[in-house]
Amino acid sequence: MSRRRTTAACVAALFFLNAYGGFIPFGGNAAWACGGRVEVAFFETDGDIFEITNKSEEAWAVEQVTIRLTGSLGGLIFDTEDGGAGASMAQAFEPVAGEVGLVAATPVGDGAEVMQLRFSEFWPGRRFEFIIDVDDRLESSDYGQAVVSGAEIAGAGAVAVLRMKNGRTWTARGRFGPDGRALLKGGVCA
Repeated sequence: MSRRRTTAACVAALFFLNAYGGFIPFGGNAAWACGGRVEVAFFETDGDIFEITNKSEEAWAVEQVTIRLTGSLGGLIFDTEDGGAGASMAQAFEPVAGEVGLVAATPVGDGAEVMQLRFSEFWPGRRFEFIIDVDDRLESSDYGQAVVSGAEIAGAGAVAVLRMKNGRTWTARGRFGPDGRALLKGGVCA
């Protein structure tokens, strides 16, 4: 290896590119370069539960989370009205737990595939849980259309918008895996 390439490799090892196109010394805060991280987990119960957790290492507050069932292996929909598009046991959106402020939730129509939530005071380490019924549209599903397995939510996605106190914003994205969890992240750590 030439001396010039060796020097360039050493310099690259000491710096990494941040989200704003600048370089941060390796001794800098790598968590900041990774931006915010959010986990969205789905649990199948009588009233299906979504749990959103801010897993950021820096002071990124979650402002908004959008959940898109579009692209899920089970062709999932939100079942919010009895006798509607879902199989059975309809359940509209209902907050159940959390140490954050729910500012707004878009109305979720029966058969919808997208919902959006806006928050305040959703700092790292805090979580928010809500229930809403989710059904699949498969002809032959694991447990029938009223019960969704983790594998059936795989492929659905979520997006979070986070903000620091200084006004910087960050967008984190992710897809649900067969375990029913989506880790939303962005930047150099995505």
